[in-house]
Amino acid sequence: MTAHQMKIGDIDVAILHEGESDLIANNLAARYPGVSPARIAAALAGQKPSGSLNLPYFNSGGKHIIADVGFGEAGRPSAGGAAAALGSLDLSPADIDIVYLTHFHGDHIAGLADADGALSFPNARYMTTQAEWDEWIARWSASDAPQDQANLALFTSLRDKFSFASAGDEIAPGISVVDLKGHTRGHSGLLVESGGERLLQVVDLLHQPFQFANTGWHFSFDSDPELAVETRRRILQHCADEDLLTLFYHMPFPGLGRVSIEDGAFVWNPIA
Repeated sequence: MTAHQMKIGDIDVAILHEGESDLIANNLAARYPGVSPARIAAALAGQKPSGSLNLPYFNSGGKHIIADVGFGEAGRPSAGGAAAALGSLDLSPADIDIVYLTHFHGDHIAGLADADGALSFPNARYMTTQAEWDEWIARWSASDAPQDQANLALFTSLRDKFSFASAGDEIAPGISVVDLKGHTRGHSGLLVESGGERLLQVVDLLHQPFQFANTGWHFSFDSDPELAVETRRRILQHCADEDLLTLFYHMPFPGLGRVSIEDGAFVWNPIA
């Protein structure tokens, strides 16, 4: 399956399986600073690490929207499935009106352009938070790394196609921005509300199922580890309290489920 289709009230939703990320699933001991390999092995309990890339697509108010773009076809061999997943919905990348970028890590933005520099979503406008834009333009500007310079050139060339949203802003009817800062300084997700139904996209709030029970284990790519832990605990508590249908970027496809609390620990309950 390349797309998991559903509805939230009147809003059409599909989770696109962009692929798998070995950056997330491999070498976990290096991904969680201060946590021993033995503790990680025990937390995995023999289960395979998760590296799924789950991109949400929405059709709201006649606008076709995706949140993040994955690695794209020029990326890793195990990724690049977003276009095929859109095709299964009888859509093409050219049909996308809005690309919302939750944050600027490579597994969320590399698919913006192909290897020749052609835009993957040629008719789209782009949205993100101002804090995210500012953090990464500054980082890339201060770096001589070829990939950072390539990102800087691409995003600078797209500046006129970007607009910025803040927490609570609607980007389309029933779809609003949620503040998730910590993983990056402008990390955000989307809340979908329609017809009394809700879906909360929490993106990279955590990266592996074992973090539900170990919320203090921060990820090596967190810009602000302490804030990332604080945000993780606050949002997970909110998801449990509100019994929210929740979407994680890196949980096994389609990344949908609900958070509960058992014996004082958060528990992930994926959809069947």
